[in-house]
Amino acid sequence: MYTNETSPELLSNLDNSPFTQQQLADLNEQALAMINQQQAYKESHPPSAIYRVATEGSQTRRGGVVQQATSPMAFTLDNGQKVKAAQKGDRVVYPDGSTAQIVTAAGEQYSHVALVGSYLSNGDEIINTLQNRCLIIGRVGVSKAEDFLPALESLKHEA
Repeated sequence: MYTNETSPELLSNLDNSPFTQQQLADLNEQALAMINQQQAYKESHPPSAIYRVATEGSQTRRGGVVQQATSPMAFTLDNGQKVKAAQKGDRVVYPDGSTAQIVTAAGEQYSHVALVGSYLSNGDEIINTLQNRCLIIGRVGVSKAEDFLPALESLKHEA
């Protein structure tokens, strides 16, 4: 199970370039300019947090489990198991058979995909995920969208 916990080492490695010096040397001027622009942005706004995408099998603080996720996004785990990403509106089932819905997520920009940290209709919270590859990076000086993991209090005011 994976959480949103980070270390300085993890944060510093998030922006490592996937390109070798040789690959960069072989790029045309336009592509190189775009990569340099992205790198300058990353240097100006270093990573400050991560938000992992929740999946089927993600657990909540009170013992619930995300079941039957409806997102078309899917992951193949290291053990070969395939799981779908959870999204706003998906159901969490508790050991006593009760259920709750996911009510906060990454927002419209990210197709309302649920995250570790998403809240449920009963006030519970998703605390982990089965996958470790897909995450959203929070950056210093970059504001999150208003609908990105809003506080439960703001949802009550909208109702």
